[in-house]
Amino acid sequence: MDPVFYEKRSEDIFVGAICESPFPSHVHDVTEIVCITEGYLYMTIAGRQVTVSPGDIAMAFPSTPHSYDYISKDAKGLALIFAPDTIGEFTHKFRTMTVSHPLLSGKQKPAELDNIIQRLLEVSQEPASPLKLGYLHLFLSYLFTAIQLNPLEKHMQSGMSYQVLHYISEHFTEPLSLETTARALGISRIHLSHIFSQQLRINFRQYINTLRIDKACSLLRDPSYTISQIVYLCGYGNPRTFHRAFLAQCNMPPKQYRARYAVRPMIDDLDEDFDLDDDTGMDEEE
Repeated sequence: MDPVFYEKRSEDIFVGAICESPFPSHVHDVTEIVCITEGYLYMTIAGRQVTVSPGDIAMAFPSTPHSYDYISKDAKGLALIFAPDTIGEFTHKFRTMTVSHPLLSGKQKPAELDNIIQRLLEVSQEPASPLKLGYLHLFLSYLFTAIQLNPLEKHMQSGMSYQVLHYISEHFTEPLSLETTARALGISRIHLSHIFSQQLRINFRQYINTLRIDKACSLLRDPSYTISQIVYLCGYGNPRTFHRAFLAQCNMPPKQYRARYAVRPMIDDLDEDFDLDDDTGMDEEE
């Protein structure tokens, strides 16, 4: 199995053109869907090699290793990359199911999707378009009528690394350590550590922090949550640990991030002023 790395995605939703060059095997906690309109590309998704031709749709659900192995010079198409909870109606499917095959051929897909894909390509040129989310909802509604889903726990083709990534995507806001995660998965701590160091090329604690801080960034853009609430919603035992991890990943403290990226004026947040010298909480196991 090729080495896999975790790709941090800063945006909750991306609708735009496909990538123009090969990209190595990676995972992220978002869904990635590729619709080809011209040319072709080779992808590997959950260990399966697929050729994506005009009219085809390739799918990688959250925590599914996938790579872009070859992209023809004339390739064009639509990429949809979004968090599982972008449209609540489909969150459970993305979190608990997997596709029986990562490629939906043009002959199998509903005819309505061609028109929806064209509309999504058009609205991708308008970043602030309110139609983007609506067309994505419509796209998924038709897509799920054409693909076969299997319960994730029965999907073993991707090996232990797939199970590890899925388990963590479901539990990263809970108290996690290398030991407790290994025990939950029925493997040794050494085996779990090896999966991270050899396949993901990131250590366990860095991976957990990346997922937690990504979630924190999303919550910080919504001023209805106080920073105190966000600390615990993201799985941190105390504000000091959260602040340290956030600063390391985002190069700014949480308050500064909120002031810069909040989507609407902030409410008064009376409990945001942490005493960062108070480290009475227990850090998670490294």
